[in-house]
Amino acid sequence: MSDPVSGEPVLFEATGSFQYQELIESRLGQPIAPELSVADAERLAKSPGAKLLAARNALGWSVEQVASQLRLAPRQIRSLEADDYAGLPEPAVIKGFVRAYAKLLKLDPAPVIALLTADLSQTAMDAATSRDAKSMRTAAKPDDAKTRAKSFKLLLSVAAIGLLALLWLVFKPLKG
Repeated sequence: MSDPVSGEPVLFEATGSFQYQELIESRLGQPIAPELSVADAERLAKSPGAKLLAARNALGWSVEQVASQLRLAPRQIRSLEADDYAGLPEPAVIKGFVRAYAKLLKLDPAPVIALLTADLSQTAMDAATSRDAKSMRTAAKPDDAKTRAKSFKLLLSVAAIGLLALLWLVFKPLKG
């Protein structure tokens, strides 16, 4: 399939392998990833960051060049390529970064965004599970401040009763 205006092939991904490999190879003058292992192909098919990294490497661009063009920090580009979203803003902004990055690399952003959405929802579920486990551990052990406050109140009550008993013994009228 080619673009009716420019005549260049339309770049998109149908099966997880890059349909535009021939175009990139013709531009570079050398083959890219001739022996892609099965594990690499599977990771490439499932990871939005791996797709971006592979496309960037295929074009021969550095992280700094991409960061400069997208006006992002190089660490943000590395985080996107590593699928490490912890140091990045909220998911809506991450999707915008990935969409712009995919367009810069002449990738169809829709499949990459779909993988990103699945990855982000899995990350959110993992975070929620970890939060739930932490809250259950916190609920299971007593709160130190509350325990100390109850102990102090009990000690104060015992001291007050002891003082009243002492006063009663000292000032008790003598019966005689």
